[in-house]
Amino acid sequence: MAGIPKCAHAIVGGAGTAALDFPGELGDARVSAIDGSIVASTPFGESPAVQHIRVEGADGRVREALVARMHGWRQDPRRRQAVLALFWVFREAGVRRVLAEAGAASISQNFRPRDLVLPHDVMDFSPPASGLLEPGYMAMMRAPFCPELREALWTQAGRWATDKATRAFNRAVHGVGQGARFETAAEVAAYARLGVDVLSQAISPEVYLAREIGACYAALLILLNYAEGVRPSWDYELLQEILHDDARSLGALLVDALLAVPEQAACACLSYRKQLSPGDVTGA
Repeated sequence: MAGIPKCAHAIVGGAGTAALDFPGELGDARVSAIDGSIVASTPFGESPAVQHIRVEGADGRVREALVARMHGWRQDPRRRQAVLALFWVFREAGVRRVLAEAGAASISQNFRPRDLVLPHDVMDFSPPASGLLEPGYMAMMRAPFCPELREALWTQAGRWATDKATRAFNRAVHGVGQGARFETAAEVAAYARLGVDVLSQAISPEVYLAREIGACYAALLILLNYAEGVRPSWDYELLQEILHDDARSLGALLVDALLAVPEQAACACLSYRKQLSPGDVTGA
C-alpha cells in the first residue's frame, strides 16, 4: 500500500461528479496527477482509494489536494467505516481544508432541481461515528460549515448558476437520512416539521469528522429531485440528466473553489475543537 503524503487540502466528490472519473476525466489543463491511487491500512479497514493531485491557477497559485470519489463509500453496508477510514487518511496527511459536494433532494418548495445550495447547518439522523478518530477531543458543532470555504464555493456557485440558467442559495438546513434508500413521504414530512430544507444521505459523518481532526469543511449540494411527498411526483429522468450532464462543470467548480481558498485560515473553526481533560464527561 502506498504511503500517505502530506497535504493540506482535500476534495470529497459525491453524486454530482460521480458520472466521470473525477478529476482524471475532467480534461482541465490546470490539474495534474501526482499519485493516481493511494490506499492505506487504517484501524477501520482498508481505506477508499484517493488521488493526490496538483492544481495550478493562471496566477501561479498552486494547490495540492487528496481527492476521494463518491464520499469514499463502498457498495455494501460498511459506508460509515469507509468514511472513517477516509478521514483517518486525511488526518494522517495533515488535511486542514475539505471541500465536498453531494446530490440532494429538496423538501422546501422554494428550491427546484439543478439549483445549487450551500447549507449553513445540518441535522443528522444517521448512526453516530464521532469520537472514534480523536477520542481526546470534543467537536463543538457551532458553525459546522467553514465560512471561508463557503465563500470560496459560493462565488463559484453563483457563476455556475448563471451559466446554467439556474439558481444558487447560500442558506439551508441539511438533513441527513440513513439510506441506502430514498425516504418515505411520512419521513420527509417529519423532517420538514423539524425545519429541514434539503435532504441527502451524505455530508454526515464528514462534517463532524472534519472538525474532529481539526479541519475546516464546507459542502455544495446540487438538487436532483423533490423529496418524496413534496410534489405529486418527481422526475427520475431529470435526475439522471443532471447527474450525466453537469458532472464535468461541477468538477471544474470544485477546482476553481480550491484555488480560491485563502492561503492562511482566518476562521474560528479550529477553536470549536476542544481537548478533553482526564475525567471529562463526553456524553450521558
